[in-house]
Amino acid sequence: MTYILALDLATRTGYARGRVGETPISASIRFGKHGARDSTIFGEAIYWIGDLLEHDLPDVLIIEDMLSPLAMRNETSRAVRDRLAGLHGIVKGLAHRYGVGEIATASVGDIRAHFIGYRSLQRREAKQAVMDRCKALGWDCPDDNAGDALALWSYACALIDPKWALQVSPLFNKRLRVTA
Repeated sequence: MTYILALDLATRTGYARGRVGETPISASIRFGKHGARDSTIFGEAIYWIGDLLEHDLPDVLIIEDMLSPLAMRNETSRAVRDRLAGLHGIVKGLAHRYGVGEIATASVGDIRAHFIGYRSLQRREAKQAVMDRCKALGWDCPDDNAGDALALWSYACALIDPKWALQVSPLFNKRLRVTA
């Protein structure tokens, strides 16, 4: 079955990986200490994603899309947006270099609609709902970054195998067993 790596990219990046239909593995990693320069953050990101792809090449890499500049007006700086764009470029470039078959992005709204049934909750409420959903599914979710990556991983699974969408449907409190 298709092996997926899902990334919620930021200075603290959440990641989830696994095959469609299996239980995913998730965690988060911080690139650089608080206040680190972009060059340090980018260097650590290059090392981490390069090592991961060299040893555990996915069939699909999916990344949470960057929000439009208008969506984060007055909540983030241009420097933070530029850093995020740099991380996206690094990850996409290395994925291409290592031969990942499919490199895709998905919007936060589409991911949340799939995973928790709501597209436009406030950030804090949405992150908590995602973590609660992960726990309800029995998935290890160490923090909200990993939770967002798990939701993205689930979304990618549903695109590849639509039966997966029913298995993790937020309409139910537990994972369904669907037979073809």
